[in-house]
Amino acid sequence: MKITGVETFPIEVPPPHKGGMVWLFLRLDTDAGISGYGEVMMLASAFRLRAMATLVEDLVETRLLGHDPYEIERLWETLYARAGYSHYPEQTKVAIISGLETACWDIVGKDVDRPVHRLLGGAVRDTVRTYTYIYPDDAGTDDRHEMWTQPDRVAERAVHYADLGFTGVKLDPFGFAPTPDQGLGQTVPVQYSLAALDTAEAVIRAIREAVGSRCDILVGTHGQMTAAGAIRLARRLEPYDPLWFEEPVPPENMAEMAKVARGCRIPITTGERLTTKYDFARLIEHEAAAIFNLDVGQVGGILESKKIAAMAEAHYLQISPHVWGGPIIAAASVQLGAAARTS
Repeated sequence: MKITGVETFPIEVPPPHKGGMVWLFLRLDTDAGISGYGEVMMLASAFRLRAMATLVEDLVETRLLGHDPYEIERLWETLYARAGYSHYPEQTKVAIISGLETACWDIVGKDVDRPVHRLLGGAVRDTVRTYTYIYPDDAGTDDRHEMWTQPDRVAERAVHYADLGFTGVKLDPFGFAPTPDQGLGQTVPVQYSLAALDTAEAVIRAIREAVGSRCDILVGTHGQMTAAGAIRLARRLEPYDPLWFEEPVPPENMAEMAKVARGCRIPITTGERLTTKYDFARLIEHEAAAIFNLDVGQVGGILESKKIAAMAEAHYLQISPHVWGGPIIAAASVQLGAAARTS
């Protein structure tokens, strides 16, 4: 079986933009009449949809025509190591590779009539745990980032999701827009003001009081703090027992992340803006995180994600696949979650 072509499907996501503003799907075709679908993670891309689609099409036309979709290890070698003079884990390139790799798994699964997790060693669990961001009511026009700084409202919505059966709810208690701290001249990473810390603590306390032990609370910050500022926040939040403290400092500095991990009792999660097993190996070396929230759509695809999961397993760490994209990345993450012992 050989790959004969590709078609891309750029999608503008309508409001409220759950899973991102845009999605980019692709279909790989083969001479056996079997096609496979993949998705390119767009969250970290600096390029517009049409430009990314052109990059996908160009890479397939120059590197993958005639490739056997069963040869997934060789696909990685061809596109990462040989497609230009670069072994650097750059987000745009690796996101495209991830989408193409996922499409190859789809082709293989269809050819042998088996779900992908069966091809990865089989399922180790019957269900995969999920969590959700806390969103406003879909009928309203409220911005979720603004709501995340309002204790009463966010607690009410957390109860809604607990009642739906979710066992984890996530938010950034500082919102996501530029803060008054940054308005005073600070740029990321910041040391938040006492007022901002007070608000964040009140939000997390309100959620815990509202949901009790029914839900874990996932503190999903976005790399906006200094290590000292993150530790300062973590010590305020520790009494409410969050499941994790996500990406408290900019993700590229593993040593600073490790300072936070050593300085607080909340498990550190990071990985959504990292690419490839090489980045995650550095996290392990620095002992900078307890949970990897790798994104299947950005680390090289399903097989590379399984390798990262194996690295985590060997160091008694866990993975929680990140999904901020469309249904194909979500489906690939479920297959990984079923087959990874550390998930």
